[in-house]
Amino acid sequence: VKQHHLMAKSKREVSESSFDFLHYSIVDTFSSATRAHPEKDLELIGFQVGQKLAERYAKDKAVFENDLAVITFLCKDFWTEVYGKQMDKLRTNHKGVFELQDHRFRSVLRISTGPEGNAGDAAKKYLELPCGMVRGALTSLGLNASVRAETTGLPCVVFVVHVHESSRSIKQ
Repeated sequence: VKQHHLMAKSKREVSESSFDFLHYSIVDTFSSATRAHPEKDLELIGFQVGQKLAERYAKDKAVFENDLAVITFLCKDFWTEVYGKQMDKLRTNHKGVFELQDHRFRSVLRISTGPEGNAGDAAKKYLELPCGMVRGALTSLGLNASVRAETTGLPCVVFVVHVHESSRSIKQ
């Protein structure tokens, strides 16, 4: 039993390492290419990935009864599948704005800067893809939303989700 647990943990670590390397490589490639708006391209890639993953992870779930149920699914189930842990904290104003907090967001754990650099600024380009993934997952689950990431002190990241009232497909 112990050996099986170690093998499962080892496979998860390889999977996480592969995902992290792919994420860093995509960001670095798009950032160094001569693209007009690499941040929009990264967000779009994340959006498409988030849509597909949410469809896969939610296929056996009951219908979500409201926005909070969708966001809770995203924080617990979706985030665990993608990043190996749940979001650390969820806050809402009950008016369509949600703050999803990850206190040790894996994608920014290894961010380093040069002598005049700011780690928060360096991390921004690595947050476009996960913002897109959150937005894509929410769209797949029936919510049209905007998503932005804030870094108050790395590796803590707060994803601010604003659900657009006029486009909600889930009734409160």
